[in-house]
This record gives sequence, structure tokens and C-alpha cells, in this order.
Amino acid sequence: MKKIFFLMVFALVFLYSCTSPELDFEEGVDKLNEFNSEYGSTLKNAPETKEKTDELIAQLTGFVALNALIDPLNSLYNFRIKFLEAESMSYEGWGWGRASTTKYGFGCKKGYDRITNSSRIRNNSVVLGYEAVDLLESFVDSYPEKTKSLNLTQKDVLILKTIYFQEQETAERDARLIKSACKKDEDGN
Repeated sequence: MKKIFFLMVFALVFLYSCTSPELDFEEGVDKLNEFNSEYGSTLKNAPETKEKTDELIAQLTGFVALNALIDPLNSLYNFRIKFLEAESMSYEGWGWGRASTTKYGFGCKKGYDRITNSSRIRNNSVVLGYEAVDLLESFVDSYPEKTKSLNLTQKDVLILKTIYFQEQETAERDARLIKSACKKDEDGN
């Protein structure tokens, strides 16, 4: 279903590939806020579900592909898309709820594969998150007046770095703990 949706977005990009006039920064931010509002999110948080987050990613990707964006807008949209990709993967990594971590206890028979898979996905989410942080940091450094109007600062960069660091620590701890506590034999049992 996701593949079909993304294919439809890219088909639209292909069909409407004529050039469009560049949006000014305020117009682009207004459009971004409109997209965020539609999905119940803001510039600093993601929609409540993985499905809505994936839909927002597709909307933003299509918008970027169909519009000529000035550099600050392009940087802002690239950050937002990468941030949402990280959040989408995080939702996937926590797809088993409390059973996605060793924090609340675990069993080796059912827990080993689930927790190792969850920790791998969460670590991949962190990699995307750090990429988003780098994009945000570059945006904040390059366009201080624009970021001020959006209420974005280096503090937001630091907060995201801290969140992703903690997520990475949790995922790595879960992987280490389950692997040391649940030794698998050569048959994978």
C-alpha cells in the first residue's frame, strides 16, 4: 500500500514536472504549517501514528519535487522530511509496545527476535535522527533570522541530540542484554 502511494506521488511529479515559480520563505512556511496542521503535528513534533507520519512524508516529498524552493526553504523541508523519516522508523521500532524493550522484563523464547529486531530498527531510526539534527543545525547556523521567526534555536538541536542519544543508549542496552541473557544455540533456538 505504501509503495503504491509513493509511486502515485512520483507519477504526479513526473506528470507535472513543469517548472513552477519559486516560493518565498513565508509562503513555504505557511504551506509547511498547513501540512503539519492537517496531520496534527508541528515543526517540532511528528503526527501521532506511523501511518500519518508516512502520509506527511509523502505530501512533503511531493511538494518539494513539484515546487522550486529557495535555499532556506529547501533546507527547512529537508530537515522536516528527515526528522519525520526518523520518527516513522521509531514508531516501527516500538511497534510491539512495552514488549519492544527489556525494561519491563522479557522472555527469551518470544522476546529474543522481537527485541533484537526492535533495537536494530530503533538504532536505524537514530541514524536518521542524527542526519535530521545535522540538517537542523546547518539551517539554524545558516539562516539565523529565518530560524528566529520559526522559534528554532540551537537549543532545539541540543534537545534532539539528547533524545536520539538516549534512544540509541536504550536500543543498544536492549540488544546487549537480550543477547547476553538469551544464548541461542547453533540452530537458532
